[in-house]
Amino acid sequence: MAVIEFLNRSNKTLTGLRKAIDYITSPEKTKSHLIWGKDCNPDNAYIEMTTIKRSYGKDTGRQFIHFIQSFSPYDRLTPETANEIAKKLLKLDCFKGFQIVTATHIDKDHIHNHFIINTVNYETGYKWQQNPKDLQRLKDYSDELCRQYGLMVIPSMDKSSYIKSGEYRSSQRGMSWKYELYLAVNECIRNSTSKEEFISNMEKLGYKVKWTDTRKYITFTTPNGKKCRNNKLYKADELTKEKIENLLQLNARYGDKRELQQRMNNVLNAVALLLSPKSNNQRSSKSHTNYPLSKIEGDALIERIAELKKGRGLDWDNQHTNDYEQDW
Repeated sequence: MAVIEFLNRSNKTLTGLRKAIDYITSPEKTKSHLIWGKDCNPDNAYIEMTTIKRSYGKDTGRQFIHFIQSFSPYDRLTPETANEIAKKLLKLDCFKGFQIVTATHIDKDHIHNHFIINTVNYETGYKWQQNPKDLQRLKDYSDELCRQYGLMVIPSMDKSSYIKSGEYRSSQRGMSWKYELYLAVNECIRNSTSKEEFISNMEKLGYKVKWTDTRKYITFTTPNGKKCRNNKLYKADELTKEKIENLLQLNARYGDKRELQQRMNNVLNAVALLLSPKSNNQRSSKSHTNYPLSKIEGDALIERIAELKKGRGLDWDNQHTNDYEQDW
């Protein structure tokens, strides 16, 4: 899982630019091999960036953009892989012609990438502009890279996806059988290394799977007997046969078999606990007995909010401990 967040503080001075670069490249935060410059030398980035600004007469106003790509501590991820993902992220068209310094920080219990962008394009002289569509494109590409590397991805709940408005509202409350199925499929993809293992894990969760080479779609049958094809699920474009097979192959190639099995066992144990008679007696609501994965996801939101805060990669509660943060 990766969260993208833009930080918009103290970015209107050249001093702020210098401190931002110094901060993200600090040896207390990262290692030299985890620092990289796109269209600039990270060791001389400040000089190179200010030279471009002055050559176009644009050394006032917003001087840099700072954003962070923060990974979940639950993902099995090395700093080198995170750094590789950062470099691939910068291949998006929106970054063309912009000098960028990126560094992978390893000083927290979660790995995160920092990016400092010169706001003046060295090819055109135009300043950095970003609209909501550009931001969403960046987040979507970050999610796609996470999928390619077998990392977790938080489903974005929006009404534009393949989900009816009623199902959307139900899924927000954790009350949709189809969304529960979607969560089950996602968990089994994330923790399986083959088609056979995926089907086996789905069956352990109580679902039947009809996946044949002669049929275009996969058909799932819920524990309550409701049937649904993969092209009718939420985020259906991400759950085609081909994409599922690709993700399973990535797990087989890069995943730790024992860790994947343990992760799946944790899911099964959590579901079993929610479905146990003792759990039912302790709770007045029965929604968790019908949709245990939705219940687990709902409880995890609190942890995710905490991750979003610490995902900034900065100690916001102790800003006085760092010169750069003090300016913020």
